[in-house]
Amino acid sequence: MLAILLAPQLAAADHTYLREADAAHAMFPTSTATTRATLELSDAEVAVLDKSLGRHVVGKTYPYLDVVAADKHLGVIFLLDVIGQTEPITFAVAITSGGVVQDVRVMVYREPHGAEIEDNRFHKQFVGKGLKDPITLGKDVDAISGATISSRSEAFAVKKSLGLADVMRHRAAL
Repeated sequence: MLAILLAPQLAAADHTYLREADAAHAMFPTSTATTRATLELSDAEVAVLDKSLGRHVVGKTYPYLDVVAADKHLGVIFLLDVIGQTEPITFAVAITSGGVVQDVRVMVYREPHGAEIEDNRFHKQFVGKGLKDPITLGKDVDAISGATISSRSEAFAVKKSLGLADVMRHRAAL
């Protein structure tokens, strides 16, 4: 009986907004091809990322989509799970080949509250931000009332994606 009563709540708390197969076209509308890959960080790269984010990074492997239009590299889309209040929120963060945020989307939202972060007005606050730009909730980014933890999770996903893209640029320069 309890399972029947809780089923609607559980279903409502797990909502898919964007499928991986649709991410490239949604975030880079001129894209013509996408390749899924995984970025594997060295211990030294994890340490640099830890320092730039101001907190310990868990994990050394990160999936991403490499996005092109004809023969031009448009950027990458990192697919990140960031913990919300109790459940992970899956974000897609598109970073241009120039190292700035192109777009941010919630792919899967699993929390029972705070889904208001799917509001496009909230995502637009991150567009154009680069690695050196401040991204601080309450200062540079307005949190969504009633979704503060989810807002913080999205800000972290953006910062982490910018850091991961920077690792990729450093590797390419070697």
